[in-house]
Amino acid sequence: MSTTTVTTYSTRQRLLLSSAVRVLAHSGLRGLTHRAVDTEAGLPQGSCSAYMRTRLALLTGLTEYVTAYFAHDVEQLTERIEEHQGDAGYAVRETAAMLRSWLLEPELLLARVELSIEGTREPQVQRIGQDQLRQLERIAESAMVSVGHEHGLTRAKTLIAALDGVLMHALREDPADRTAFLHDSVELLMGVLVGEDPDDRP
Repeated sequence: MSTTTVTTYSTRQRLLLSSAVRVLAHSGLRGLTHRAVDTEAGLPQGSCSAYMRTRLALLTGLTEYVTAYFAHDVEQLTERIEEHQGDAGYAVRETAAMLRSWLLEPELLLARVELSIEGTREPQVQRIGQDQLRQLERIAESAMVSVGHEHGLTRAKTLIAALDGVLMHALREDPADRTAFLHDSVELLMGVLVGEDPDDRP
């Protein structure tokens, strides 16, 4: 867990929210209840609702927690890429490395996907993750513009959407095959969308 998340929450809150991540990852949105979170955390019934009284409060609190975990990595990636402005190859390698590290937290990834789906129905949940999504798109757009691509933002949005799909497919692969699949897929996607335009090659 990133230092950002650790310093934001109390010990009891982290226990409840990390338990909520596991419940959501294993039981889906339908199984995410205050009672299930309390049971997973090994706490008396009513503990979760004391911090997050309604279901919406639970969903938004959990979305903020999950987003904070990934935000730390995205912020660090942004800083590194800005230091290597114009180096599309560096952007590809560093983005792939970040995504590979996310595979080590499959429950958080699954929770992120479930909450993204819920965001299509619940605006308050959707708004929480929008800043992080825009930041990822800006990273990708900057890399594309640096190699002379037109329609950089469209390419960036396409790339982020495709990478989300790759991450989910990687989770369905045998654990021993996940890293290799992710590496090859990221290189292929970013090579096509970020790398040299085929029409510009000799």
